[in-house]
Amino acid sequence: MSVEESYNIILKLIHNEGVISKIKLLKSRSKLSEDILEKLNKVLSDSFTPKVEIVKTNTELGIIGEQFILAHLNKISNYNSEFLVYDTSSCKDHGDICVEYKGIKTCIEVKNYTNPIPSKEIEKYHNSLSLPDYDIGLIISINEYGFAKEYKIKNPIDIKIINGKPSAYISNVDPEIIYPTINILMAILVNNKQYNNGNLEDIQLNLDKKTKNLLEIYEKTKEVKTLIESQKKSILKLESMINEIQAYSIN
Repeated sequence: MSVEESYNIILKLIHNEGVISKIKLLKSRSKLSEDILEKLNKVLSDSFTPKVEIVKTNTELGIIGEQFILAHLNKISNYNSEFLVYDTSSCKDHGDICVEYKGIKTCIEVKNYTNPIPSKEIEKYHNSLSLPDYDIGLIISINEYGFAKEYKIKNPIDIKIINGKPSAYISNVDPEIIYPTINILMAILVNNKQYNNGNLEDIQLNLDKKTKNLLEIYEKTKEVKTLIESQKKSILKLESMINEIQAYSIN
């Protein structure tokens, strides 16, 4: 009768400033050949290779933000043939994206800053919006940092009239809010004569009303998303329970 022998294996973790940078398998009492140990050490070392965080430049972050919004708008375009989307990031002073919908052109500027969008970038957007190519505009701050304080832009959504053109400012909101924002800006544009001939107080009241409508849409969208996520978790829990039941051994 053969007796099964057991061997002790010792793992040695090599730290570098608190981070596991290497792991080695050491023999204590083992008949493992050197080549097997070497292979095991290589597998373990590769598994514990420290993750290097790549710091992206503002330009790289900007491109990521633009592509994120562009992808969302193209999805809308796939369902709505009237909703035309153009990448204008390579056209100087024309914003990042142009949306043409029902004959109205929207200038969209996307910023993915790790601090409030500075004045010079807001002015750059306003200059693009002032071009005759555009009727309305939208500047998006991907993150929660918002816009330079001196512009007194309310977060997460605000609407202003810039050189006679409706302009929206959104910060750290889901991209789903973009489509209703464009529609509201279009509605304001249609009634533009009212703003040109009315007094400033009436104009601001109307803009505040539109902004409130957008905020309500935003809040409802968040509620629905939260509900969807909750339902997903419940479904996953039920699936897990089914798997457990199916795994029971029947004696």
